[in-house]
Amino acid sequence: MALDAANVGIWIMDAASRNFHPSTRTKALFGFLPEEEMSFEDALLKVAGKHRRSVWAAVENAIKHRGNLYIECPVMIPPQKRHRWLSITGGFNTSDETNNYFSGIIVDITEQKQNDLRRSKFIGMVSHELKTPLTALKAYVQMLNNWAKKQKDSFSIGALSKVEKQVKKMLNMINSLLNLSGAEAGKIHLNKQEFAMDELIGEVIEETLFITSSHNITVAPCDRVMVNADRDKIEQVLVNLLSNAAKYSGKEEPIEVNCSKDEITLTVSVRDRGMGISKNDMKKLFTPHYRAETKETERISGFGIGLYLCSEIIKRHQGEIWVESELGKGSIFKFKLPLN
Repeated sequence: MALDAANVGIWIMDAASRNFHPSTRTKALFGFLPEEEMSFEDALLKVAGKHRRSVWAAVENAIKHRGNLYIECPVMIPPQKRHRWLSITGGFNTSDETNNYFSGIIVDITEQKQNDLRRSKFIGMVSHELKTPLTALKAYVQMLNNWAKKQKDSFSIGALSKVEKQVKKMLNMINSLLNLSGAEAGKIHLNKQEFAMDELIGEVIEETLFITSSHNITVAPCDRVMVNADRDKIEQVLVNLLSNAAKYSGKEEPIEVNCSKDEITLTVSVRDRGMGISKNDMKKLFTPHYRAETKETERISGFGIGLYLCSEIIKRHQGEIWVESELGKGSIFKFKLPLN
């Protein structure tokens, strides 16, 4: 009765035979009538095309490793062919290897997804409007700075340098919000080009030291490696990782950047000697709006979107991003890109 009142569907699957037993509400959520038969394959065919493979892979992976399942996906509902977003959660109720019953619940989250989309559109619109005057302000500040240098006005040079730092911080935040809007709408567009990764790393470090001059950033010797990727997007990933390393480690503590390659991939790592991350937080670190809540981090500003955007950008490049960390001993963030 409680499940019915909450409009929650339930399902059970035999992990060995893949026999699927949905409740009446589960059938309705997938667009089936109560008297109709519905197999796991039938349900999968209702999932919108580009999500179907990832849903199947997530279910197979959860069954293979006897882990938990959590996915969100859109399904096509006839005859209007409209999208309905579903949240699907499942798992094995015991750790007993002989237990083959994989079960869970399904909830309609269409309204929540629509609200998220409206929010993303609003964020994107406002961020775009804010970016235009800030770009003009940045240009005027640079012009005034050049004029002050010609006049040898040391006070104006110092003041304008501080203004330029704050403008760049604002532009970075606005770019993050614009990218968040695009990522949540599934619209991260890549403009791939050939570029040297070592040159890009050098530029980003120089920019980071301009804004955060209190840290010592070192780069391990890196061979010249040409990659075919979106240079601006990879720059955003590097900026996020370096600025996080600076934020979450003490002043004067070293930050190390490393770059290595094998025959098919390029790996870039950013290491800090800061506060580190707990195992529980590491699992959720690349999800949107998530921030590790500790006494140390509550004094550090942030939206909790930087690492999520890094993850989405690297995924769009068919790459991989992860973190290795231990509380009190710092963190190493790494991402891997295919060379071809």
